[in-house]
Amino acid sequence: MPSEIPIIRSDLAISREGGRGVMVRELPPLLMEFYQLRTFLTVAEEAHLTRAAEKLFTSQPAVSAHIRALEEELGVKLFERTTKGMTLTSAGNALQEEARRIVEATRQFKQQAEALRTIVAGELVFGLNNQPDILRLVPILHRLTSAHPHLRYDMVSGSSGVILQGIDEGSISIGFFEGACTNARIAYDVLGQIDLCLLAPAAWKKELRVPDWKALEERPWIFVSPMCSYYRIIEHICREQGLEIQPRFRANECMTAVQLVADGLGLTICSRAQIALYPEREKLFILPHFHASVPLSLGYLSARAEDPVVRAVREAVREVWSDAFTEPAENVTFSLDPVRRPRARLDRRSRGRETRS
Repeated sequence: MPSEIPIIRSDLAISREGGRGVMVRELPPLLMEFYQLRTFLTVAEEAHLTRAAEKLFTSQPAVSAHIRALEEELGVKLFERTTKGMTLTSAGNALQEEARRIVEATRQFKQQAEALRTIVAGELVFGLNNQPDILRLVPILHRLTSAHPHLRYDMVSGSSGVILQGIDEGSISIGFFEGACTNARIAYDVLGQIDLCLLAPAAWKKELRVPDWKALEERPWIFVSPMCSYYRIIEHICREQGLEIQPRFRANECMTAVQLVADGLGLTICSRAQIALYPEREKLFILPHFHASVPLSLGYLSARAEDPVVRAVREAVREVWSDAFTEPAENVTFSLDPVRRPRARLDRRSRGRETRS
């Protein structure tokens, strides 16, 4: 059997056959892709295929395919698949830090190249956390495409937490999110306030007319993604009222949750703008005793604030949202029972004009 001695070129190898000389032949090229490394790191962090798929704006089968292709390419098993999730193997642990270094170096290289541009061109990855009508996306895109004909758009949808994480990691150029942002690397422009409501099936209207958290605790609930700001509102309610609400259903997309409410399957929290878009509003009941709102913002990396593309998007968004601009809400509170707890009101400085749908 010939013995192969790899040389500096990774796609070539030397074979010696007896004493007849040396033959250089080509090895299969390395086909590993950048997105496979991103998928590997995300699955390692989440230890769960479904949560990783949400963060990557793709499907669970696609994530599985990325991991399988990477394992085949590298010739090692990266994860142990169990009923509880995904666990790194010893090989996966050994490669994780190097993969992180490669991904970060690639992102920095791309960001440095983008900073050298003097015209608004290239690809914009635009993160959307809500329906296009709610975000006023179409008039924003009309302004951008008219002013910057060489700019291309890749629009990705996800919950607010996923959008913020994508911005931080560099996989999203700029994006909408609701609620607070505590990441010091991310700057943001507050656009307006999103009014929230507690939504129930219309058939439950009579039973839920009187405010009572304990009565709601006993009802089935529909939870949205843990990365969504509405999920954090539910967590806050549970802490404030001493409730133990268990979800009967989980939905990664808010309009899916609204559909389940309309079909009589449970309660959820959503925005009033989303309800305005739902075609069968007669099937829904908005509890009149619940009041809450969260700020809607446009986020981007602080280091990219002066990037021509980011600056162009910020200008277009501010133009479209200029009539709804408001100062950031300092405290967003809410109540259900006006007898036990005074009706919550936002500080006047935090009030914005009603968000259009």
